Amino acid sequence: MQTPNSSPLLECRQLRKTFGAHIALDSIDLQVDPGECQVLLGPSGCGKTTLLNLVAGSLEADAGTLSIAGKTMDDPVRGIHQPMQTRGLAMVFQNHSLWPHMNVAENVGFGLKLRGIPLPQRRNQVMEMLERLQIGAFAERPISTLSGGQQQRVSIARALVVQPRLLLMDEPLSALDARLKEELKSEIAMLIRDTGQTVIYVTHDQGEAFALGDRIALMANGAIVQNSSPETIYQTPSSRFVAEFIGNANILAFQRRGDEIVLDNALRLAATQGLPAQGHLVVRREDIDLAPGEAPPPEARPNGVLPGSVRHSRFLGDRHEILLDLGQGLRLHAFHRSALASGELVGVRLDLQRAHVVRA
Repeated sequence: MQTPNSSPLLECRQLRKTFGAHIALDSIDLQVDPGECQVLLGPSGCGKTTLLNLVAGSLEADAGTLSIAGKTMDDPVRGIHQPMQTRGLAMVFQNHSLWPHMNVAENVGFGLKLRGIPLPQRRNQVMEMLERLQIGAFAERPISTLSGGQQQRVSIARALVVQPRLLLMDEPLSALDARLKEELKSEIAMLIRDTGQTVIYVTHDQGEAFALGDRIALMANGAIVQNSSPETIYQTPSSRFVAEFIGNANILAFQRRGDEIVLDNALRLAATQGLPAQGHLVVRREDIDLAPGEAPPPEARPNGVLPGSVRHSRFLGDRHEILLDLGQGLRLHAFHRSALASGELVGVRLDLQRAHVVRA
């Protein structure tokens, strides 16, 4: 993370990239501080991998500037484009990209060999990194004998052992099964923390983004729509799109009428202080309390309790997700500690103090 006297390691200003008539990136501003893990998150086609490739130098920007450690890497106006090998980067890909004719230790040490590191020192650095990634016993093994998860560990070790000033990771866990993904995600998080490595991590998986990112840049249609800490982007999304993409929130249109708010032109609740005249309430599933068997009278509604019925209950492992019908076409998703039967009546209390308002 950046200290008061340090400068950004990576700085992008008004970056733009087009492919024919398609605008892949438009007016991208981004800075990554030393020791920070910056996640690029978003749906397919949003521009996150294009941005990663601009940072890597495998693509040239059409407009804007990009600098690393204070040195300009891309500036189309001045005719500057520094090649990949001069940028001091390392990359980890989804498909491992390992050399099949080399064993594990040779793959990991190849970058050190190119840098002229003597063999004894190279061997020590390679073994230290392999041990960190729990694959020291595989040093002499051919790549073809390793599982997908083991190969990805080799790929990460190869990238980290050269101590790059910036590590780029392009969906490195997407090809792994759920158990391996969770295991390797935890290991990557610890490695980033322990080494102080600066990372740009591309993913479409929110779980990875929240587990690894110091900041999460959510992208859509070639633009960064919000770049914040995981807590901020979850609790205070900047727009309806961010709220809907992050965490599957309930989005309720409302209008304020005196001391009440009307939800989706249907249900009335007492208004909390500070609400604007209209907008959309972002209500997270964990901010809805359910009381099975209760059918609150109308006078209870100013306290935030509404009558509802269960349409569906889905088991998530540690809790159940409940789809609720509040009548007049209004449906909500909530969490509950146990399953509820379809058609069961419940009292539904919305914690409006924790709700967040977005304009559009």
